[in-house]
Amino acid sequence: MRQTLTEEWLMIPAGVTVTIKDRICTIKGPRGQIVKNLSHLQVEMRLMDKKVNNKLEKAVRIRMWFGSYKLKCQVKTVHTLLGNMIRGVTQGCLYKMRLVYAHFPINAIVAKDGSYVEMKNFLGGRHVKKIVMQPGCKVRTCTEVKDQLIFEGIDKEAVSLGCAQLTQSCFIGTKDERKFLDGAFVRSEEHTSELQSPITSR
Repeated sequence: MRQTLTEEWLMIPAGVTVTIKDRICTIKGPRGQIVKNLSHLQVEMRLMDKKVNNKLEKAVRIRMWFGSYKLKCQVKTVHTLLGNMIRGVTQGCLYKMRLVYAHFPINAIVAKDGSYVEMKNFLGGRHVKKIVMQPGCKVRTCTEVKDQLIFEGIDKEAVSLGCAQLTQSCFIGTKDERKFLDGAFVRSEEHTSELQSPITSR
């Protein structure tokens, strides 16, 4: 039987401003601003006051009427996207990647402004792999750990995409992947700072 209503609530922490118009979401916080166009998703988003512990708090109501099994999954998708945006403008997003090699050392050259990273000598090849960062993401070389890159920004989607593109650029071709383990891999995912308490959904 088709579910009549699928609904999620996302609480807005103090210090964060959320604006929704035509399903274009703008979220401002202590670390900056993120704008995402979610008009391709068939959900209803509305800013409302929700009563929690006898107090009215700002929240985003996300819901869909008469959604099929696959369509109603969009409600949780939007809930997760907005939650990641709020965490980004309050705490920031930081990924650490390690360059792993057995014989041929991988040379990573990072731009001074952190806009791109170039990889050379991967498996002894001469081809230079250049990964350009998305807006809202910067890359730098870690000074404490050898062969480690740090990707940071306020937009988790942009930061994780830069890491994924760097990992996918390390293509070993027809070699045995059980033996040739060279590449760039995500080591950890962290927050830049703990400015706000964790986001909870009610």
